[in-house]
Amino acid sequence: MVNNESVIEQQLAAVHDAAPVDRPVVHVTPHRNVALLAPYFACPSALITCALRSPIGPQTAVDFAHIDPSRLGADGLLRRMQVADLVSSWAQSQAAQALADYVGPELHDLDADRHHRLEVRIARKCSDDAAGRDIFAARRLAADARLVRDAWERGQLNSRHVFIAMERTALAAPELSQAVFEELGNRLTSVTSSRLGAVITKTMCRLDPKGQARRSRVARRHNVGVSFRSLPDGLGQVIATHRIEDARSLMDLIDSRADQLLEHRRGCEPCADALPDEIGPARSAAHLSLTLHSPAAEWPITTHQPSPSQTSSTSSLPRNQMGTRRGVRKGRGELQVVIDLNTLLGLAENPGLVGGHPIPAEIARELAAECGSLRRIITDPVSGHLLDYGRRTYLPEKLKKFIAARDGSCRSPGCGQPAARSQLDHIEPFPAGPSNTDNTHSLCKRDHDSKTKGDFSVLEHDASGRARWRTRDGQHGVSEPRPYLTGPDSMDPPKPPEPYPF
Repeated sequence: MVNNESVIEQQLAAVHDAAPVDRPVVHVTPHRNVALLAPYFACPSALITCALRSPIGPQTAVDFAHIDPSRLGADGLLRRMQVADLVSSWAQSQAAQALADYVGPELHDLDADRHHRLEVRIARKCSDDAAGRDIFAARRLAADARLVRDAWERGQLNSRHVFIAMERTALAAPELSQAVFEELGNRLTSVTSSRLGAVITKTMCRLDPKGQARRSRVARRHNVGVSFRSLPDGLGQVIATHRIEDARSLMDLIDSRADQLLEHRRGCEPCADALPDEIGPARSAAHLSLTLHSPAAEWPITTHQPSPSQTSSTSSLPRNQMGTRRGVRKGRGELQVVIDLNTLLGLAENPGLVGGHPIPAEIARELAAECGSLRRIITDPVSGHLLDYGRRTYLPEKLKKFIAARDGSCRSPGCGQPAARSQLDHIEPFPAGPSNTDNTHSLCKRDHDSKTKGDFSVLEHDASGRARWRTRDGQHGVSEPRPYLTGPDSMDPPKPPEPYPF
């Protein structure tokens, strides 16, 4: 428990340090209530600074509740939100520990388990399944995932990180889960929630290759299926779970058909009225056309009947001079299986990649053996960064292909949009800046527009894809290049973030 008096002293010191020279802070009496209120009236920004630098606890929540947002600028409001997130993480970790204290360790007692689930679902007003999941997660966070809970309590992880960590290690033995979190160490708190799942899976594949392959085989056989749930506004959601190579191929096929639909609607007024110029609705129509095999589903209109030549979208779309259909992105339908030579030969058990997602070495070898062609991929032996990306010839692909393969996804902070659906952005605008690997990276359209508007800027960039950036409201950081195949253990530990320039 943090001593309240020491926190007050820290806050008062921060207020004095932050006060303008010509407007000194009036000294207050040591009376507790006056001391508590002084920082809020004198300089709320200084109190936020103190909260961000002090251990998170109940006093931080009290401080946050007294901060007046009307007295803060954009940077102050952003940092106030960060304090709120830290308080939220601390409170949620305490709730998980309180649940673990209530239910105690797993005793494999069916009656006790039913009793606990009943009590928890009534107390939390949730379903029996949700209560069971909460109990399972709370017990793990108090045992083999204690490192995750501690980082959550310190505000270094949020609820999304914790959910992914629990999900990816749910079927692993407690000893393996604990070993994974210990192996990751500081890396557990240095990656975004969108990347954490892949990092954990890679680590599991490396620490327990045989066991992970065995679990993957069971899941690939039994954990596939299709489910449905209703959504508001007359919508329904179909959730399909397939083997990763099948899911990736299906998604590529849907994307290709969606591109064709969007290209068609731009030259067809009735279809333009029926289908928005957005990838989501186009994917929905394409998915229906593939699953229902219905022209009406492919062309979602009632007043316009396409001519017979239009009903076969794979044969009637206009072609350009190169013989490719307009609106269809190159590279669709290609499934990449990436595996290092030693693993392919059975001399190592390093995890491979399918469509950018980590898989156990055994599964990668089997899929690589089924590939109809090979692609040469050369990586740096130390960092794992992509150096060359070719087919059967020595010459590398064009710059856009190389950058998409190097980056993998949009390089904007926190974005995971695949590079195949992103744009090639020049750090220094062309023609002032050259079109080379030092000056280009992948940005999705949304973030490309944001960069153009000045919502964030790239301060530094090099050929590996490493970029240092800063947002309009003062947040800054580094987007490290992705190791194309190697696991997180092969990378140097990330440097601690630079202190915020308060």
